[in-house]
Amino acid sequence: MLTSLARIRSDDAATFYESRQGQRTALLLNERLRRIMPPMRGRRILGIGYTAPYLPESAEFAVSARLLHAQTQKTRHPSPRDCIVDSGRLPFDDLSMDVVLVVHGLEFTRVAPDFLRAIWRTLTDDGVLILIVPNRSGYWAHTDATPFGHGIPYSSRQLTRLLDQTLFRIDHHSGALMAPPAALSATHGRLVERIGHGLRLPCGGVHLVTARKNAYAGTPLIDDKLAAPLLQQVARPA
Repeated sequence: MLTSLARIRSDDAATFYESRQGQRTALLLNERLRRIMPPMRGRRILGIGYTAPYLPESAEFAVSARLLHAQTQKTRHPSPRDCIVDSGRLPFDDLSMDVVLVVHGLEFTRVAPDFLRAIWRTLTDDGVLILIVPNRSGYWAHTDATPFGHGIPYSSRQLTRLLDQTLFRIDHHSGALMAPPAALSATHGRLVERIGHGLRLPCGGVHLVTARKNAYAGTPLIDDKLAAPLLQQVARPA
């Protein structure tokens, strides 16, 4: 089954998500996202990469920013809140988004630290970053039949280190898409997903991560010798 799937190549994410396998993939990931995504009513969400199948309808304001990449730049259903962006330059105001969802995004960026720092700037101080990233050791990263098989996959350690370097604090990190991609052509994969998630198996096809801004991690410490002396404010008894 994996051999036959290896002969197929994903042309782009839009085409993939119109297929039966793509629809089942989105179904499994959305079921997991609903458990970790904060309540979106009245909040603003920015989706980067190719997030059309995953943006919640309950958000007050949702923007789908597709990356300028062969896998993500096409769309079947364009809307006024849909745009194409360069991963190195995100044209959004500082502190303008409550949630940033990245799917088919991080693995296609030219300079991942710059991309995450741009997201850091765009998020509100209590905002949430949600990442779905191909797992280097999973089945999905080793076949180009799906968009997850393109770009640069990450190991758990690489992803943790990258987020730490870009001033994000991980709240949740788990695996998803436990069944091989070929299995979703014949089944919904829900049973394998539940078993794999319940046992915390390290075989997930993608990493599912939520993180928050570590606002104080980059604040430099002041050398005691350079600190300005403060006048004593406590009166001494006569």
